[in-house]
Amino acid sequence: MKEYTAEEWLPSEAGLGESPLYRQEDDTFFFVDIKNCRIHCVPLDRGWAGRYTIHLDEPITRLDLVEERSDYLAVLTRRGFALLNSTSGALERIADVRHEDTALDEKVRMNDGGIDASGRWWASTMALDEEAKIGRLWRFDGTKIQDMSDGDRDETAAVVNGLVWSPDDKIMYACDTPEGKIYQYDYDVKNGTASNRRLFAKLEDGGMPDGLAVDVEGHVWAAANSQGKLIRFSPAGQVAAICAVPGAKMTSCPVFGEKDMKTLFITSIADDESTGHVYRARVDIPGVHRHTFKFE
Repeated sequence: MKEYTAEEWLPSEAGLGESPLYRQEDDTFFFVDIKNCRIHCVPLDRGWAGRYTIHLDEPITRLDLVEERSDYLAVLTRRGFALLNSTSGALERIADVRHEDTALDEKVRMNDGGIDASGRWWASTMALDEEAKIGRLWRFDGTKIQDMSDGDRDETAAVVNGLVWSPDDKIMYACDTPEGKIYQYDYDVKNGTASNRRLFAKLEDGGMPDGLAVDVEGHVWAAANSQGKLIRFSPAGQVAAICAVPGAKMTSCPVFGEKDMKTLFITSIADDESTGHVYRARVDIPGVHRHTFKFE
């Protein structure tokens, strides 16, 4: 089994560092501090000293790229989907999630997300108490939002994370973080539907899978939150590599970046035995580029 060790890179001390994002066209790295309502934008050639930070009145939980619009980021607010001007920080709300049972609206917030190969925007909600199994998967096609869990108790969880696709876009992955499980679905990219949910991997010794990233060989890198490491799973769900993240027990999310896509950038959460800094590790197999949101 291959072993890597990440190095501390950005001394961010993020209260809740999440959603790392790499933009190749200008070699810029982004991530959010959900707890402190900040988005940090870091040019790779200038590092932390050259960053600029967007301060907001509310937390942003997820960042993605917008097709043909380098001046905007697709973001998740507590309530729903929005566009953020990455220079001015102006926030343009697009659509909010609404439950059929309206009482649930006040018990959840948006959490993680991802863009499929057709530019559809998938997102998850999580329970504010992180215990009630009311988190769901949602899909936004630029026009309407659809509850893809459809109220099915087997498709809900307290905290849903991950949301990535295999290189051929035929498999979608999502985590049930408190249960320590990563699931996979058959994915129909033409219709934007996920089906045949089954267990892909379960973290050992109480590990909680948080963010995911996929490489060109179809392996899935999972942040083992509470264990201070990343785990690389084969397409068959077997452990193929480990990347230790010293100083970041609460490892939250990985993303591939740099021109060759062989660097894993890793966010973390400030807590006991965890700095909240951003780490990075060089790996042998490059990652796949994330898809961009298509919005008219």
